[in-house]
Amino acid sequence: MSDPQFLKNVTLFAEFNGEELQVLGETVKSSRYFPGDTVLEEGSANRALHILKSGRIRVSRTVHDREVALCDLEAGQTFGELSIIEDGVASATLKAVADSEVLSISMHDLATFLRTSPNAGAKFWRAIAVDLRRRILQTNDVVRSYFEVNRALVENETFREAYAMCNR
Repeated sequence: MSDPQFLKNVTLFAEFNGEELQVLGETVKSSRYFPGDTVLEEGSANRALHILKSGRIRVSRTVHDREVALCDLEAGQTFGELSIIEDGVASATLKAVADSEVLSISMHDLATFLRTSPNAGAKFWRAIAVDLRRRILQTNDVVRSYFEVNRALVENETFREAYAMCNR
């Protein structure tokens, strides 16, 4: 069982009342990871929603056989939400950067909870939508930055030479 007050501070559960948090907390499992440990492997099955309770986890994707770091997660952040919506496959690799505790709620337990608590379900899906909107806006900013770099590479000889020197 997880501390309901900790869950209250997680964005996806911020609107839940005390009883909803208590019931959900009874389904939570805790796991420990140490620096370098793989929490999830890109392309592997993921059948749970995960919450980083403490520590730090790096999110990366493989691009042309190279691991590219996307971001670091900190306490209170969640991962695995997309697996709930789609096919249950991890879209990125997550590795512990520091000693970390991860809380997990199986998709089965979460689905059962949301089905038997429709008010909590509405709050949860709204929170998912808001979080995905935030991520889309962040991705748009990244794409815009890449577009600007790409344009500079095409249009500016000096920038192209400097870029080439930095990436040898």
